[in-house]
Amino acid sequence: RASVKIAGLNIKGRGNPNVLHDDNKWYHIWQLMREQKLGVLVIGEAHLDDSHKCDVDNLFGRAIRLEFTPDEEAPAARAGVAFALNKNLVETSQIKTTEVIAGRAMILEMKNMDGTPLIILGVYAPNRPHLNAEFWKKIKVWFVAHPNVRPTLLGGDTNLVEDAIDRLPSHEDNNSAVLAFQDLKSYLGLVDGWRETYPTTRAYTFTQPIALGGSQSRIDRFYVKEDVFEHTFEWDIQTVGIETDHRMISLRLTTEKAPTIGHGRWVWPAHLIRDKEITKFLNEEGLKLEAELDALEEEEARGQWNPSRNAQTLWANWKNKSGKKVRDRSRIVVPKLTEEIAEIKNKMDIIANDKELTEEEKTLSGAVLQEKLSKLEKQRHNGSRLSAQVRNRLEGEVISSYWTQINKPHKPRDIIARLRNSASTEDIPRYETNSKNMADMARNYHNSLQNDQTPVPRPVRGAKITTVLERTTRRTTEEQQALLRKRLTLEDVRDALRKSANFKAPGLNGITYEVWKILDQRYESAKANDKRAFNILRVLLRVYNDIEKYGVVKGTKFAESWMCPLYKKNDKADIANYRPISLLNTDYKIFTKALTIKL
Repeated sequence: RASVKIAGLNIKGRGNPNVLHDDNKWYHIWQLMREQKLGVLVIGEAHLDDSHKCDVDNLFGRAIRLEFTPDEEAPAARAGVAFALNKNLVETSQIKTTEVIAGRAMILEMKNMDGTPLIILGVYAPNRPHLNAEFWKKIKVWFVAHPNVRPTLLGGDTNLVEDAIDRLPSHEDNNSAVLAFQDLKSYLGLVDGWRETYPTTRAYTFTQPIALGGSQSRIDRFYVKEDVFEHTFEWDIQTVGIETDHRMISLRLTTEKAPTIGHGRWVWPAHLIRDKEITKFLNEEGLKLEAELDALEEEEARGQWNPSRNAQTLWANWKNKSGKKVRDRSRIVVPKLTEEIAEIKNKMDIIANDKELTEEEKTLSGAVLQEKLSKLEKQRHNGSRLSAQVRNRLEGEVISSYWTQINKPHKPRDIIARLRNSASTEDIPRYETNSKNMADMARNYHNSLQNDQTPVPRPVRGAKITTVLERTTRRTTEEQQALLRKRLTLEDVRDALRKSANFKAPGLNGITYEVWKILDQRYESAKANDKRAFNILRVLLRVYNDIEKYGVVKGTKFAESWMCPLYKKNDKADIANYRPISLLNTDYKIFTKALTIKL
């Protein structure tokens, strides 16, 4: 189902006070939200004041909606709770925030995926036991005074644990603080979602430096209403690349009425275009394809065109085989850094839950591994940040698709939550929420429009054709007609490919323009060095000329498209109120571009 990812992280202060400085954490926070697709991030120890918040808004206001409650005495130096909302993923225009305890507790009221209310209580509790106990008591008093407000989620740095299993070395927390918290939890009807999901697992969100003993605890937690818990999933604890001694906690939240959403279409991974094994495979299979096409050309010269084995069917088979190879390879090829991170995570899980080890051994080993993991995550995070900085330096001040993308207003994608089905009546509307069934409904609707064969009387049709032709004053010359009758040439295809823009959405086969361009570059490079290589343009030309001569062969999926309905106006549950656009495969678009250039 459609869901929103909600996370919590104690960032241990904002870093350098200059928001443009590399050590300021807001660039890193936005990178984390973007990469992890976080809809809402609850931030502890935000150390925000009005001035710094204004600086953050100036930099990230298009992408992030930021709300906060500062510490009353030293807002830039301690405490502070903030909500960062990703405008790409959640609706932010109608949110409301309420300060419960300055710098320590704040309520966010927003809309869920299906439009129902979602209320989050973000907290950063005091560390001292007596202050911690008082903190939870104050929050309960506030909710008693505001009976109409009840949080769906409570999350953040609680600075206590309910059970000894959540500390290493194991020990009970201050009884007064625990009882005060549990009283609030019971009053609000909340449950520890991570612990409900993993009843006996040991995992921690905070690690002391090894020099201070390396003790660990799960003090960062999310609690969720009991009746909402069944609509949550992917409860997780993970180390992030931001400079902090806490790990990030997260979950995904859906609703009973949220539409079912698939995984989306597959796209050829950019990093695999230059993979050695894929490069070798494409070249070898491409050369085989060329040889088969040459053999077919000889057969066709003798008038033997086979509708079941021709340039189009061979091309379709080659694309299918290449796509399968890339998909299989993408499951195997994992960056070395990612492998190292996964290995350390696995070791940490094994050690934390190994009953044969003493707590002292677990504490020391866990702290050492956590330190290694933090370094690797920072390395990955900074590598990604460097790539983004390089691209921004090159394209950030140039009018381009990248410039347009980063400067346009951000808003969440439109999700079709429901469509009214054919069984509906004005009195009893019936709706479909399953995405597959809604896609079928949209397809059937547009098929019915295309297949409308309402007969037009011959005289009326003839008269309309004559009217249109009479308004057309320009005529092609005989020389122009002769040029149009000619088949496409290699130069036509090359020109069309070069004029095709990069970073465009591919069709259903997932192959981008960049794939064809790199294959062409490899051929030109090999030719310059007198080496044999796959000539992609020659193959495309052969396929296009076959289509011009014989038409598109059924079953090759050459002209298949992916229809995207864009909402226009009026009732969103009526498919007639959506304008369709189609994403076509890039080899098809190169063909039509070549024909357009010729025209």
